[in-house]
Parts: sequence; structure tokens; C-alpha cells
Amino acid sequence: MPFAGHRRVRREGVPPSPSSSRSGPRPGQDRDPRWRDVLSIGEVRLDVATASPPARPAEQLRTRWVDRFLGSDPGLNRFRMALHCVITIGAILLVEWLFVRATHALQIDTHGAHLPAAKAAAVAAANHQYQVIAMMMGALIGLISVFGVMDATARGQLVTMLLLPVPLVPMLVLGISLADHRTISLIVLALSLAVGTYCRRFGLRGFIGGMLLFMGVFLGFFLGAGVSLGDLGWLCAELGVGLAVAIIVRFVLFYPHPAKALQRTQRSYAARARKVAKLALELFEDPEHGERQEQRLQRQLVRLNEAALMIDAQLGDPAAVADGSSGQLLHQRLFDVELALTNVARFAQAMARLGLPADQLAEVRGALNGILDRDAEAANAHARALIELLRAVDHDPDPLAGSRDRTAVVVVHRFAGSVLALTEAMVQWLALGSAKAEDGAAAFQPSVMLFGGWLPGSAVPSAVASLERGERPGGSIRLAPHVRAAIQMGVAVAAAIALGDLLSGRRFYWAVIAAFITFMGANNSGEQVRKALSRVIGTLVGILIGSVLAHAVGHDTALSLTVIFVSLFLGFYLMRINYAFMVVGITVMVSQLYVQLDEFSNSLLRLRLEETALGAGVAIVVVMVVFPLRTRRVLRVALRAYVQAVADLVEHASARLLGDPVGGDTALRADARAVDAAYQGLVATAQPLRRNAVGGIDEGIGEVMRLATASRSYSRNLVHDVDRAGPLDLGSRREIKGATATLHESLDVIAAALNGPRDATYTRSSALLDRAERRSEEQAGTVHDGQLAIRDLKLIDGAMARLAETMSLRIADYDTVGVG
Repeated sequence: MPFAGHRRVRREGVPPSPSSSRSGPRPGQDRDPRWRDVLSIGEVRLDVATASPPARPAEQLRTRWVDRFLGSDPGLNRFRMALHCVITIGAILLVEWLFVRATHALQIDTHGAHLPAAKAAAVAAANHQYQVIAMMMGALIGLISVFGVMDATARGQLVTMLLLPVPLVPMLVLGISLADHRTISLIVLALSLAVGTYCRRFGLRGFIGGMLLFMGVFLGFFLGAGVSLGDLGWLCAELGVGLAVAIIVRFVLFYPHPAKALQRTQRSYAARARKVAKLALELFEDPEHGERQEQRLQRQLVRLNEAALMIDAQLGDPAAVADGSSGQLLHQRLFDVELALTNVARFAQAMARLGLPADQLAEVRGALNGILDRDAEAANAHARALIELLRAVDHDPDPLAGSRDRTAVVVVHRFAGSVLALTEAMVQWLALGSAKAEDGAAAFQPSVMLFGGWLPGSAVPSAVASLERGERPGGSIRLAPHVRAAIQMGVAVAAAIALGDLLSGRRFYWAVIAAFITFMGANNSGEQVRKALSRVIGTLVGILIGSVLAHAVGHDTALSLTVIFVSLFLGFYLMRINYAFMVVGITVMVSQLYVQLDEFSNSLLRLRLEETALGAGVAIVVVMVVFPLRTRRVLRVALRAYVQAVADLVEHASARLLGDPVGGDTALRADARAVDAAYQGLVATAQPLRRNAVGGIDEGIGEVMRLATASRSYSRNLVHDVDRAGPLDLGSRREIKGATATLHESLDVIAAALNGPRDATYTRSSALLDRAERRSEEQAGTVHDGQLAIRDLKLIDGAMARLAETMSLRIADYDTVGVG
């Protein structure tokens, strides 16, 4: 986070220029303070503000790269997952090798007999094959344990890992038993995938259990030529060795500590916050900045919100928060910090082109530099000085009077208020480190739950859309998500088996895996198509890199292992950025394995690409034809959920503004986080649609996302301003009540139109809100939070009216149409 604390500074009149706060000592100080980040809330290890000398260039460069690393990977989830995978697989391969050497599991014992050279070579090859089988069995169950076991508690993870052999071993027996019956085996492969996909209805353990059903049959089918049911004991022992190593690695090196996970996510949040401040300053310093720079800031704000939601979800776990601390209060103050920082960035961007006077520009620049340097006192002082400048203009106590530009003054005023709110929120955040929860206080309930340490993305709107009847042919049937996926999976895998077998009876499984992977972690047709294409692209790139490395490394085992583990680590680490990176890593690894098995050839890699493209193509056709869950349909559901979340927030906030205690602090911030969660789901759903069929930006989707982004910012500001608003006069309350009732009804109109016919009218409430704002302005004679809250409602109405217009709804207004 930007600050570790601040001291309030009282300034009389206009303060000196910002240079005085950025160079040379201030009274009572030897140097500028560099405020350290305080992030150890889980263990309540809160540092106090301390002064430190300015960082040297080398330290600044190191800090910048550390921030990039932390900010790109919230909670270090990707890094830990990649490291966990590589260490687990490496340890299992080593222990399985030692296990076979010690027990001679599945090895052919010659009892010291001297064999002819040809027979000795055949025995050595067979023993090597069985050694590879042992290592593969252990590595497979280790890999599944890393990716599939996602229980929240250590006990739950241990139970799930111990249950892994339960579905795997029986299906392994079935696969070995059917190995001599190829046609039946292929049918069982397809059925096992369909049934396994259906098992997703039973939650995380159902998901991993269903995957193991297929893995068991798959392994049995391919091992059946070399092993028999009489070897089952050794196979189970090798699975047990791999599972034991995986358990040891997880609970010794990667034990789940909720408090430490929370701290890691907070460090990522702090790095992203510093990036927001840096981008905001760059935009402010460059009035001629383009749309690309603005998009960078917007993406960073979305990423900041992602980290905040992840922290919120972790605060819902009592084990993540120190004994006696209040997760609810930590959630509220985190919201305040994020809102203030987001507003600072937004208003700084807006002020770059407002043509402000030089003295105001200097104070804005000083405040932004204070935030970036984590110098809370300087930021606070410059913000107060900026407010004094606004009041001093024209010797008028009312900053909105006269002929000055109304919007410019409001934006500058809100920027200064946001800087002050940021420093205040940070102090409150830090104070909570030693605060105790009230006796009997309810546990914090977050607005979003994590899935494997990550936000759920488009999973929720996709599930809702799957249960609703669509409008287009082929998508009008309502199906539970697991039923739809099971049918699609069964059809796709059956077709991939049939066509892949025609291409290569020995290597058809590459087509099967490509079709299977398309449905893993993808929730709708757009995401599934992207994943299938990523599989093909990643395979192509991996073949090119793998071929080069295979010829360069040769049969050097040590160097080959190094290439394998490095490629695996990079593939797993970059997987969430783009699935193609993981495919590249896996393909490079496979190339090295083929070299070690003396099977490598460019023609084999070409066949892998052909089979992969075949399986991906089959999957794409299936998801577009067989009960398709189209992404635009899911997008309408996600947008509807977002509009409904905004409507709930408006209803509660307006009630609070009118003096009704229903919309208290806790409820309003929970509403705001619900809006954030719905927005993140909307962003994830829209991602595959951002570009049209020819690769250009889809302007329609872009406009919807811009309006959603704007209305989300206004909604969050509404929570802040309503919380600080004082009582309003009777006339203002009457007009606000009518206006907010109209706004809520109009939001319901948008939600209904997203679910059916669009023959409806959006009635704007801005006219009533404008009258209420002017009345409040005349009564108070200055800018106050109640007036700002009214302006927030007007902005929400404006953004939503524009959204209604993009949906081709009719627009009516109190100023132009009589509305009763």
C-alpha cells in the first residue's frame, strides 16, 4: 500500500511550493521520510513509520523489478504452483528410481545368468521401460495432487490426497483387463470422460475424482500390453510412493498457512497500488497522452481491484486473521484505501487536460509525488493546500461560484479530497492491526470466493446462463453446467478417438488429450475455442523450440533434465497468462523424453501437431454445435448481474442518504464489493469477445465495458460520499427520493431487457437529481458530501442511460416527457 501512516498537518494560508517538500529537511526532520509498507495483518506485525535515506539508483531498480514480480502474480500463486509442481515431480522421479533400484519392481531378474547380447539388450530395454512406467505413474499422481487438490484446510487437503487412489486403481484394473479389446477400450475411454465430467456436480472432489476415472482407464489401456493384473501390486506400490512423496512435499514445503497467504496477497496489492500511482503521475505530466496510456491505467485499476477482492475472500477465513482482529473492519478499511487510490488516479488523469492554473498544477504534482514516494505528510499537505487555493480563487468561499468551469473545480476538489481520504484510510487500516473484534461480532462474509486461490472468472455467469433458456437455435435448452459439459465432452472425445485413430493408431491419444483439455477451466464456447487454439499454437511453437533443443542437448541426461524442469516451471508459471505457454513447456519436455527413449524424430513431432490440431478442431466444432453455451449469451447474464448489483447498491445508498439506517457502513461496503465481484465476472466473460472475427477491436463490447467501468467507479464513490453526508433539507430529500426510485426502476428495466424483449423505456432521473443538487448547493453555499453523493447518482444515471441506448432501449426524461 502507498503509505504506512501519516501525521496530520495544519497549514495556514497557501503552503510553499512542492519543491520544499521534496528536497531539503522540514522542521523537526533530518530527511524526507520514505514510508514503508505495512502488510502483516494476519500476524499483526505492524511496523511504525520510520525515516530512511533516499534509495540509491540500484535499490530503486531492484525495487521496481520486485514490484513487477509481486504485482504480476497476486499472492505469488503462479510462482508457488510452478515451484510446487517442479519440486514434486522431481522428487517423485528420484524416489521412484530409487524404489525400483531397491525392490526391482517389475524388473526382469536374470538370476545372474549370462545372456546372449541380443537377449540381454531386450531385457535391458524391457527393464528400462518398466522403470519409466514406475516414474510416470508416480509423477502423474503427483501432478494431479498439485493441480487438483484445492481444499481450504490442511486436513481437507490430506483427506483428498489420500482418496486419490480410490477412483484411479479400479479404473486402472478395468483398463488393463480391456487392453486386448481395442474397440471396447476406446468406447470405455470416451464414456469414462463423459461420466467423469458429470462428476463435477459433486464439487472439487467430484471434479478430481472424475478426472481420475479417465486417467485410470487411459493408463490401463496403454500399460496393458506390458503388464498384467498380476503386476497390480507393484503398480499400486508405485502409485503409493508417488502419493507419499507428494504429501511430504506439500506439507513440508507448501503447507497451507492462510495468514501467510493473506500477507503475500497484500504485498502484491501494495505493488499494484504503487504502479497505479506511477501511471497516474505519468498521465498527469503528459496532457497529450493517448488512449493507450489511459488503457494501461485502467487495466492496472482492474488488477488492483482483483487483488483487493482476493484479500477480501481470504479475510473470510478466520485462520487468516489474527486472533481477536476483525475481518469485517479490515475489509471496510481496505475498501476505503482502494477507493481513495482509484479516485486519485482517475481524477489525476482527468485534470491533465483541464488547463489548471500553475499553482494548482504544482500542488497536484506535489500530492502525486508524495503518494508515489510513500511520503504521506507531503501528500496530505499538498492536498490541503490545493483546497485552500480553490477557496481563495476570486476571494469567494464557494468554489463553485462565478464563471469558473464547474466540472474542473469539482474534479480538483475531489482529487484533493481523495488524497486526504487515502492518508486517513491508511492510518485507520494500520490502527486495526491491534484492534480487537467486538464480542459476539459475526464472522466476515466475503462477496466472492476463491477457486484454487483465484477469482472464479466467468464460472458464475456461465453456470447461470447454462440453466436459462437461450434465444438462438441450439442454445435454447436449459442444462446444468456439468450435464452440458459431460455431453459435449463425450461427443468431442468420441470423435477425436475415431479420427485420431485413423490418423495414427498408436498416437491417437494426442487428439484425445487436445479435445479433453479444451473443456478444462473453460466455461463457455468463446473460452473453449480460445483454449483449443492456444493448444495448437503452443504445440507448434513447442515443436520448433523442442526440436532445436533436442538436437542441441542430445543424450546428455543431466542437461536434458535441466531443460525439462526449466520448461515445466516456465510453462506452469506462465499458464494463467496464456495457456499456450504451458503447452510450449509440455511439448519441449516431451521432445526431451523422446530423445532419452530413442524415439525422437521431426516426423514424430509433426504427427503430434497434426493429432493436436485434429483434436482441437473437433472440440471447436462440438462446442459450437452441440448444446453451445455462447459467450455473448453469458455476457448478457454477466451484465445483468452487474446491473442488478448496482441497483442494490443504489437502493441502499439512497436510503442511507435519506436518513434510513438500512444502508449502514457495513451493508454499503458489502454492496460495493458485490458490484466489484460482478464487474470482475463481466471483465472475464467479455475477454474472448474484445476482438472481432478479423482481429479488430469490437467497439460494441468496448463501449459496454467503458460504461460498466464508469458506473462502477461512480457506485463506489457513492458509498464513500453517502457515508460522510450530513442531513439534507426536506425539499432535497423529497426530490432525491423520487429520483432514486426512478433510477432503481430504470435499472430494473435494463436487467429485464437483458433477459428478454427490449421493447422498454429507460427513464432518466438526472433532472430531479440536478434540482436536488442545486437546492443543496444554495442551502450550504459550498461543496459538501451530500452534494457529491447526488452528483454520483447523476453520473450513475448518465452511464446507465448510455448503456440502455447501446441496447436500443427508448430513453425518456423528466425534462422532455411527462412521467407520473
